[in-house]
Order: sequence, then C-alpha cells, then structure tokens
Amino acid sequence: MNDQSIIKSQLRLKEATLSEIAEVTSKLFFQNEEPQKLLSVKDVSGNSGAKTYICNEEEVPKCIVKVKSGDSIMNSHPHTTARVAAATKVLRGHGVAPPILMEGHDFHIERSAGTSVMKDFFHFDQNLAPPENVAKLLAKVHSSPISWYEPLKRKFLERDLTLKGILEPLPPYAPCWCLPWSGFDTGMPILGVGNPNIETAKIILELLVESGVYKKVMECSAFHPESEAARRQVVVHNDFKPDNILIDPDTSLLNVIDYDLVQVGPAVMDFGLPYTMWLGSRFTNFKYREAFIKSYLNASNLPLGEKEVTQFMLDCEVNTIVAFPGLLANLYDAEVPLLRGIKHPTAKPDFLSGGSEVSPTGIELVDLLADAVFTIKSDKVLINNCLKDGLVMTMFKLEGFGSKALNSWLKEMQRNKMLRLFGIAETDDGELYVSEHARN
Repeated sequence: MNDQSIIKSQLRLKEATLSEIAEVTSKLFFQNEEPQKLLSVKDVSGNSGAKTYICNEEEVPKCIVKVKSGDSIMNSHPHTTARVAAATKVLRGHGVAPPILMEGHDFHIERSAGTSVMKDFFHFDQNLAPPENVAKLLAKVHSSPISWYEPLKRKFLERDLTLKGILEPLPPYAPCWCLPWSGFDTGMPILGVGNPNIETAKIILELLVESGVYKKVMECSAFHPESEAARRQVVVHNDFKPDNILIDPDTSLLNVIDYDLVQVGPAVMDFGLPYTMWLGSRFTNFKYREAFIKSYLNASNLPLGEKEVTQFMLDCEVNTIVAFPGLLANLYDAEVPLLRGIKHPTAKPDFLSGGSEVSPTGIELVDLLADAVFTIKSDKVLINNCLKDGLVMTMFKLEGFGSKALNSWLKEMQRNKMLRLFGIAETDDGELYVSEHARN
C-alpha cells in the first residue's frame, strides 16, 4: 500500500460493531493475503469527541479509526468539523500526526502513531517518555504553522455578535480564547458530569452571558500571561496528557494524538491542563517542573534565564485558574463556579447552586481570585510558595490570603471533591492527593 495515497470509501461506520470495523481495517492491511488476518479492535472513545477505535495485530497497533458522531458537544457543529480537519492537516504536514490511510462518509482510518507511554492516567513511563522528550514534543506542536486558524476564528466570532462584542477587543494572549472553556466557536463549552447534552451546554453559556460573569472573567487582566514565551500564538493541542502521547516503536520518537480540541492561542493554554493533570504539584516536585519548562523553552529557542523561567512558570500556575479543567472550569459536578448564585442544570440536585444565600457569587469570585493573583505577584515569598506547591494549594494553605469569602469557597470546593486535581483532599485531615514522586 502506498503510504502517500488515501483510499476513498463509500462505507459508513456509525453504529458499526467491533467485528465490522475489524473487517474493514483488516482488508485495508491484508487485502492480498490468504487466509486474511483479522485485527483486534478496542473502543477507546472519550466522552466529548468522535468514536475512536484502536486496531491491533496481536499486540502491535496498526491503525486508529475515528467515526464522526453528531450527537456530542464536540462533533455537532460545522465549526468544529472544519477546525479539526484543518488542524489535523497542519499537524500531519508538520510531522506531528500520522497519515490518513482511508476516508469514508463518516470516518477516517489513520496509521497508528505507536504504543502508549502511559504509566497510568496521570503519569508517563519515563523509560519510554522522559520529560525532556515530552517537552520537545510539545515544543514541536507549538512550532506548527498557525495561519490556517485566523479565517476560522473570524467565522467563530461572527456566529454570536454578543460574544464577539466581548471578545474581539481582548488581546490574543487572553485565556478567554480557549475554545473548550469559552465555547465561543459553537456556543457549547465543554462540561463535566459525563459531558451533558448539547442543549445543557448551550444553557450554561447563556446563563454565563446573561449574568454578566462571562464578560467579567473574560476581561479580567489578572489572568493574562505576562511572559513573552507564554503569550506566543501557537498551535495549542488543548489535551496534552499521557494517554494522548504514543511512541513509534521503529524510531522511538513521540507523537501526539487526539486533535478534537486543537486550535491556535497563547502557548500557556497548553500548560494549564498539564499542570492539573500530570505536571503540577500534585504529581511532580519543583525541580521536575523547572527542568521540564527549561527543556521546553530550550526546544522552542526561547531565553532560559532565571527571570524568564520563573515568569513562565508563574504564568502556567495562574493559567490553572482559567484553564479548560481549571479552578473556574465548567467541568465540576457540584456546581459551575462562575454560576454560583444562579440555578443551573449541571449542579447536583441536593447542592445549593442558587439564591441569595450563596456567597460568594460567581461575579464576586472573579474579583477575589484576581486579588489573590495580584497578592502573589507582589510578594517574592508567595511566588516561591506558588511555584513550589501550586497556586491553588498556596491559596488554600494560607486561607485565601485573609479573605473570608475566598477561604469559605475554597473549603466548600474541598468538601465537594472539587479540588482533587490540585492535590487537596476532601477533609483537612485527609491525605493530600500528591504522588510519591512529588513528595520525594
């Protein structure tokens, strides 16, 4: 089979069984062999993107099948389809993504990028993916061409003139441009609790806009990165974590998969998620993070002085507030923090999500967290604590820097298991969710 050609198919694979997918992929790889081998197929789909299947020959992955799904937040809008197609083409051309082998009406089959480098969901196998290699891979993603995105971004902004009026005046490095968090491309931010239906996502965004909290948080300059390294416009993967990194068994090179959330934005956006999912103080110690950041900056041909490294790492910590899975994310199942004081459909039924008794409200939270960021940035000791323990952990340990309202909210978040990603257990006497690696 010619690796440069893409086979066109008239097939449709939506609702196909695993055996039907195995038959299609086996014919693709073993069409001239008798008797024909049969690949094994495993469904590895996430909650928000297309249906995804890995096909193996014995233990060796041969290809990945992606089947479009029109009933999920990430696949129900033409803006998403256009963005993912454009991003995938650019990443393939840049040598980051594997080639497509076959395209059908509702699916494509791409050559496998290799085998998993996961130790577990939150950790890499460092023998397969040492941190400097992971950092180099992220730098390579960020060196991809970005011109493809601007025409799409203009279309996204024209979709909703109210959001356009809020966002268009803001600088390109503002974290508000994060699509899964802001939802300005489709009107559907990514939600937690199993990624509720499309209508629920639309309601959440409508409530955020109607309440005024969307405009307030988007315009809050306290959450903007300050270093040039963090502000750079790059191709942002938006889901850079162990289960999306593979190693090519022939070349030992790392590849990144899963392009459902890829866009262009400030480089810091690709650190907020890692800092909450595998790179932050819950999982690693300061020396590990510092070495990772230096490897990334070096691979990106950026300054490596102490000032530049410190500022970039501080920008990464601040981004954990407004990152896609960050402190103010739409992912939490007790409530959406920015909708405190407003009844909304994703809050737990037995949780007080609205009414005059709720304090602080979402709008008040923006000011409280902005004040906390300014407090940290004005104090070298707090900066060091933040870089060592994490921004959220520092706020929690120091009881909201004297703010009773902020401290009470953080304690409430703790009780409702909403601070686990930041290494904070549900009770004060509970063991912190920090790995042995980070502890040592």
